Amino acid sequence: MTDELIYQDLAHIPIVDNHCHLFDTTWRQHDLPALINMSLNAMPPDQLRLTMIYRKLLRELRSFLDVEDAADDTVLRIREERMRSDYPKWVGDLLSHGGIDTLVVDLGYKPATQSLDEFEGLVPAKTFYMFRIESVLDDLWRKFNAGELSFVEVEERFDASLRENMANSRMVAFKTIIGYRTGIEIQPVERADLLHAAASEKAFRDYFFLQTLSRAAEVGMPVQIHASFGESNIDQRRNHPGMLKWIFDQPAFATVPMVIVHGGYPHCFEAGYLASVYPNVYVDMSEMIPFVPFGSRQGLRDIFDMCPFNKILYGSDGFVTPEIHWLGARMARDSMTALLAEYIAAGLFDRDLALEVAGMVFADNATRLYRLEEP
Repeated sequence: MTDELIYQDLAHIPIVDNHCHLFDTTWRQHDLPALINMSLNAMPPDQLRLTMIYRKLLRELRSFLDVEDAADDTVLRIREERMRSDYPKWVGDLLSHGGIDTLVVDLGYKPATQSLDEFEGLVPAKTFYMFRIESVLDDLWRKFNAGELSFVEVEERFDASLRENMANSRMVAFKTIIGYRTGIEIQPVERADLLHAAASEKAFRDYFFLQTLSRAAEVGMPVQIHASFGESNIDQRRNHPGMLKWIFDQPAFATVPMVIVHGGYPHCFEAGYLASVYPNVYVDMSEMIPFVPFGSRQGLRDIFDMCPFNKILYGSDGFVTPEIHWLGARMARDSMTALLAEYIAAGLFDRDLALEVAGMVFADNATRLYRLEEP
C-alpha cells in the first residue's frame, strides 16, 4: 500500500528534465529497436529486439495505448497510426502523461536538429537550452590541426561563442562531451604549449574546457560534464567520475556549479560521494534512466547514500523521438517510488519528507540550479 500511495503522490509532481535533446517536430519513421540501442555498429535485428530497454518501452506503450495483451507488432502498428494521424497530439499526450513540465535541451546532438521555433510550437512544455562546447570546438580543432587557423584565431572564435551563449537568457548551462573525445582526466595546460600546430588533441581540448569553466565562473553558469557510459564510440576507462577530482579541487572553479551527467553510471556511489564533499558538484540521473531499466534502481540507491538530496537532478537523455523523454519520466517515478518506500519502511523518511525529496529531484533542484524562474 505504501508504494501505491507514494506513486499516486509522485504522479502529481511536475518534472523538469534537466538533460535531454531535441526530438522530431514532424512524424518520421524510425527503427525503434535500433534507435534506442547505444551501438553505432550494425547490430543484428534479433539482438536489438532482445534488450531490456526495448522490452520496457513496449511494456509501457502497451499500458499507454491500452492494449495490454497485444503482440509486439500490433503495439508498433498502433503507435505508428497514432503518430501519423496527429503527431502534435501524440507528443502532447506523451508529455502530459509523463508529467513533463520543462525541458533543458542540449542543442549539440545533431540527429534531430530542428527549428527551435517549430520545436517550441510543438512541445507543451517550457524549453531552455544548453550550449555544447564541442559543437564549435570539434571544427576548431580540425582547422587548427590542419593549419587553417592559428591558435589565437581559435581562441577568439571559441571565446566569442561562449560569450554569445552566455548573453542568451534561454541558454542556462554549458555542456561538454570531452569524455567522448579525449577523456575527463583533465590536466593543466600552458597556453604557450598550444601556440603551434603540433599540440596534442588532449591538450587542446583540456585547455578549452578549462577556459569554459573560467567563463562560467564569471556568472556562476552551470556546466554539465558527461562522465559515464554512452554510445559505442566512448572509452569508459577514461570516463570514471573520480577523474574529475583535480577540477573540483581548483579554487578558481569553486563557484561553478558542475553536474556529473548520467550519474557517472555505473560508478554512481563515486558520483554521489563527490557531490557530498564539493559544494558546487551535482549529480544527474539521465541515460541511467531509462537505458538501465533495473540497474538504475541500484544506481539511485548509490547516489542517495552519499549525495545531498537537494543536489540530485532528474534527466532522461531523451532524443529523436518523444517516447524516450516520456519513458524516462515513467521509469523515474517507478524507481523513486520503490526507493522512497524502502526509506519509509526503514524509518528513515516519513511520507512528507519522501514527497519533499521527490519534488526536489524531479523539479525544484533543477529550477534553482539553472535559475529557470528568473526573468
